[in-house]
Amino acid sequence: MLWEALLGIITGTLSGITPGIHVNTLALMVRNSIPSAVTLFAMGLTHTFLDVFPSTFLGVPDEGSALSVLPAHRLVLRGRGMEVIRIAILSSVLAVLLSIPMIPLYTLLAPLYTPKAGKVIILLLSALLIATERDKVSAFLIYLLSGFLGLLLLSGSLREPLYHLLTGLFGVPALLAGLSGEKAITPGRAELLIARSRLVLFSLIGTTLGMVASLVPAFTASQAALIGTFISRDERSFLTVVYSVNTANFLFSTVNYLQTGRVRNGIVAMMPPVGLSYLPAFLLVALLTSVTVLLYGEPLSRLLAGLISRVPYRLINGTVLLFLFILSIAFDGLQGLLALTASSMIGYLTLELGVKRTNCMGALMLPLILR
Repeated sequence: MLWEALLGIITGTLSGITPGIHVNTLALMVRNSIPSAVTLFAMGLTHTFLDVFPSTFLGVPDEGSALSVLPAHRLVLRGRGMEVIRIAILSSVLAVLLSIPMIPLYTLLAPLYTPKAGKVIILLLSALLIATERDKVSAFLIYLLSGFLGLLLLSGSLREPLYHLLTGLFGVPALLAGLSGEKAITPGRAELLIARSRLVLFSLIGTTLGMVASLVPAFTASQAALIGTFISRDERSFLTVVYSVNTANFLFSTVNYLQTGRVRNGIVAMMPPVGLSYLPAFLLVALLTSVTVLLYGEPLSRLLAGLISRVPYRLINGTVLLFLFILSIAFDGLQGLLALTASSMIGYLTLELGVKRTNCMGALMLPLILR
């Protein structure tokens, strides 16, 4: 089991630090050579610890960290990039530790879920999202545009619809805006400017939201993290919520699969049939993953950020943009390129209208409401 877990940690590290590569995509690539449920679990969990790197230093979001792109990138430009990395890794470790005592309650709640409850939650969250905007008309327009695009892409035949959707809505606009900037990216300082008590508190909030997200199909980690925008207004507390949601959502989704057989993410869909008797082993792997990534995650990120800092800022943004569009074509050909372009236009429109890009979460929320 140890070697299977270490293999998962290594592959999850590769997917986590690589821009545009989701762990589900990597799992599809290696599914014939990695049949072990333990390896898949360790790979997916490790990815949630380290997907902070591309979203922070390159502005490329993963599904669970899409909302973190802007606040994280702002801190990078202030010379606090490594603090973001430290917050993310500590939040993920805390999410694992806080999730374990919540599992008995979760096993009671998981069988009780009904689809109607999920739709009501999403509908209320959508109304709250738009109601808190100053320009409610523009916010509603962005919500509808992204929502109908999400409906179109998620119901189509694309292999990686979430990649085109979230990269365009959240990643490409930030990179395009960065083309006009001159400020260099540096690793920055790692000292935490958030009190440890607040770190634990907001990690607990994020872990609870992640648990809820894992109960509701299509209620993603990003949607759960969206609630964090209403709970905390400062960047560091919000990032703590986002990264805790991301890790807790994956962990609880695995527990849900072990108990009910319901698939809540692409990783568990590739796992061989296993039961709740595997839970103790999975929890040991979760603790092993947490300790391992805690040891090397920050030094690895500093090394990679140091290499990036030697490259001109515009060149980084331009190169990453080109890579993302090439990846889009590799995934889904011309259809993928069109999907990425359309979502990028909507994402950039939020900058022109001056509304929060969180309204683009309509891309995932509206399809669930209308389903």
